Amino acid sequence: MNSRKDFFLFIGSTLLLIAGITAWGLLGQGWSPELVKPLLPAEEARQVAIEELTLAPKGGDYPNTPRASLADGANDWLAPEENDDGWDYDLFTTIDIAWDPAQSEYVPLGRKVIPLPPFGVALVKVGHPTYPYVLSTTMAPRSGLEADREFLIQNIETKTYYERCKLKQRLDPKVPVTPVAFKVEKMADGFTRNVLTLDDKTAGRLVEIDDIKPIEFKDSINILLAATDSPTTTWARHRKGDKFTYKGADFVIKDIDLINKTVTVEKTFIPDPKKGRKSFTETLAIPAEVKPASPNKDKAPK
Repeated sequence: MNSRKDFFLFIGSTLLLIAGITAWGLLGQGWSPELVKPLLPAEEARQVAIEELTLAPKGGDYPNTPRASLADGANDWLAPEENDDGWDYDLFTTIDIAWDPAQSEYVPLGRKVIPLPPFGVALVKVGHPTYPYVLSTTMAPRSGLEADREFLIQNIETKTYYERCKLKQRLDPKVPVTPVAFKVEKMADGFTRNVLTLDDKTAGRLVEIDDIKPIEFKDSINILLAATDSPTTTWARHRKGDKFTYKGADFVIKDIDLINKTVTVEKTFIPDPKKGRKSFTETLAIPAEVKPASPNKDKAPK
């Protein structure tokens, strides 16, 4: 290395060290306060050196705020009860939980059971709609003219009979149903059936009835539901997805089983005001008729 350069490097480093120590002593330690004013004055000289410390404080007084205290019997820090919203767990002791199928969620094992209200809807009838008119009998005309043929037609819903009906004439002036054609068909088993075509203005279609059994409309479905607490409140629906509302709950038909005569209905409502809406699904069936027990006529002799 060049000794000349090393000498100058040593002299420069020494001078920088001396300058740093001098600055630290003058500014930080107050070696010469007459020569250099210290950055942070002494405690007793601060109010003189810093004029802001002698001024009156600005702004308003901070308002007094009451504080909760356990010593004065404050009652705003009570532990929450089990059925309160804020009661989720104990800080030191974990709680036992169990699955509640009614609410579809986990709940504390010791929580009071809040019973759900009844489903509220019952199934009255489900199936293809049946045409109410059937052909009871027909009488061949003595004149030999089909226009003079007479028919006996029954309304199976109202138990009303219409006698001596003829083609091209209404069953009754108040009933918009008119026989328009008659024929005799031979069935596969060799028997025959009488077929009468009716022009039903109410149904808006031509309907063929016979003297064997009532006619069902296979292209549509009738569902009749009733409120369990008010049987006179009913809803007639026809397909999946049909909806109705009752007492704040929304009901939707989810499935229809014509073989087993059942209808699956989804109910959405708010069981607990502190929580949101929940959905429950139930499969409704037509209640079986309970026949009264017949009295025992053959009593044993005393």
